[in-house]
Amino acid sequence: MRSATASTGTDPRLPPAFTLHRTGVRDVLAEGARIAPDMGAGTLVLHQSPGLLALAVVLEPEQPLAEARRAFLLGMTALADALAAHCPPERPVRLVWPDQVVYDGARLGGGRFAVAPGCAGDQVPDWMVFAAELIADRDDLEEPGRFPGSTSLQEELFDPAEEIVATFASYLMLYFDRWAHDGFDAVANRYLMRVDPPLLRGMRRIEGDRLVELTPSGGGRRTPPLVEALAAQDWRDATGPLR
Repeated sequence: MRSATASTGTDPRLPPAFTLHRTGVRDVLAEGARIAPDMGAGTLVLHQSPGLLALAVVLEPEQPLAEARRAFLLGMTALADALAAHCPPERPVRLVWPDQVVYDGARLGGGRFAVAPGCAGDQVPDWMVFAAELIADRDDLEEPGRFPGSTSLQEELFDPAEEIVATFASYLMLYFDRWAHDGFDAVANRYLMRVDPPLLRGMRRIEGDRLVELTPSGGGRRTPPLVEALAAQDWRDATGPLR
């Protein structure tokens, strides 16, 4: 099986709505925000280097920011489903609310989000950027086994990166279409299916941009707003995903 670490020499086969923008910049969120005003919706920023597979997508929503930022959850759902389609079977891809990807119990990476500066919650953003960073390999570590809390695409025998990226783009289109035609809950349920720890169906839901976990007594625990939860980013440091 080919490694997901570096480019195979071919570009991912993206749906027509996307435009590929390869970059040597590791921080694809910053690069996506930089080019968003000029290149517009559907621009997919892709970075591949030893240790890192990173992508970002420029979005141009039609809803006010308070609603539009839930697109982050669509991005995470598309990312998780794409990874699940390109990994060995019978091993779970899970999400830790709201932004961390876990594969078979080990941290694989996570998602990030940016919004055009100065946009209030009741205003429509000029642009937003969803970004994902995944540990491609850990070849530079002398003893990867010393870090059981994380893993990489290469170690877990994922399909080539270009296939993962193409599948992600297809899922992202699908889920935006479902949101438009069937409502946000149609996609939120896909996200909730992957959130750890698993709960019985109906015991967890998304209200606005908060995760709500219900109790048998009828009470519930609500997470902080999505914008606050995304500020933690405890799965990464300034260089990318923690390995």
